[in-house]
Amino acid sequence: MDATPATPPHRSASRSRHRRLAAAAVALSTVTALLAACAGTAEPSGSAADGPVRFAVNWVPDVEWASLYVGDSEGYFEKEGVSVDIVHGGPNTPAVAQVLAAGQADIGIASDELQLIKANQEGADYVVIGAMYQQSPSSYTWLSSTPISTAEDLVGKRIGGIQGDQIRIDALFTINDLPADYTFVPMGYDPQPLVDGEVDVITSYATNQPIQLRQAGVDVTDKTFSDFGLKAYGDVIFASRKYLNENEDTVIAVLRGLIAATEANILDPSVAVDLTVNTYAVDGGLDAAFATEANAGYISLIQNEYTQANGILTVDPKYMENEVFAGYRAAGETDLPDVADFLDTSYMEAAHAK
Repeated sequence: MDATPATPPHRSASRSRHRRLAAAAVALSTVTALLAACAGTAEPSGSAADGPVRFAVNWVPDVEWASLYVGDSEGYFEKEGVSVDIVHGGPNTPAVAQVLAAGQADIGIASDELQLIKANQEGADYVVIGAMYQQSPSSYTWLSSTPISTAEDLVGKRIGGIQGDQIRIDALFTINDLPADYTFVPMGYDPQPLVDGEVDVITSYATNQPIQLRQAGVDVTDKTFSDFGLKAYGDVIFASRKYLNENEDTVIAVLRGLIAATEANILDPSVAVDLTVNTYAVDGGLDAAFATEANAGYISLIQNEYTQANGILTVDPKYMENEVFAGYRAAGETDLPDVADFLDTSYMEAAHAK
């Protein structure tokens, strides 16, 4: 399982001036801060900020960040006495872990835990404090006419994906005690090779390619990697230990606002879709019908039995250790941190306690 999941088609580099400028601005500011850090002049990323909390996400404006948009626009953060600046990423910007290291954001969302594990191995001190989604949307998609229902059915198949996906495919076979007997077919983000019969299965996002294909009239089936046994949280929320220690009340307030906004999105998804399509991603040409279905897909990943007992956006330490880390070990990772040190549930617990 690699640190950067396959990017779905609608998340490819946009031609719009807004996205290009946004990506360039973040990249330029991050590079500037990194150069300043080398000169010893950059402000440490953990220092307290007097202004808005800068919340970095790992891609361009999209319905994936609907809860942040609702919290920002509908006053949920303001109600908690905080304001949030959403720092979007893009195809040419550094990983969110690097954005925080450069002092360009305070709290971040990483696509998965491995990015943070790798950053900590290189000297960072990031702590996971929650997760937007209880399952990663990373998935497999196939034509419904192809007889696939279990991981065993993937053996011998032609699997299409982005170069680099092989490590996660291998890990899925390993964790299911199956031989890595498949043919990998390199492809882009466009799912057309599946339609054309060039592959049997493609790696995908459950909130993207399957929706795209169904809206085009193609009968497909999809399952997340988690459904196939390779467990992972989606969009993990993190910050540096220093920032968390110095800004405890602010972090809890931001999480309270985010929880309330997420609950609002669950109750009335149309608000988040409208905000995404017509305000935050207005220059991206996002289709409202697609955004509506994608948002429904993301919402389906927010809740499970653990969150019903402990609250949305929470992370289960036992699940992290016994399931998620097991997947990373299957992918060949051996230097994994102590979950008790890597994950701090106290901030989310305090946010839910109010």
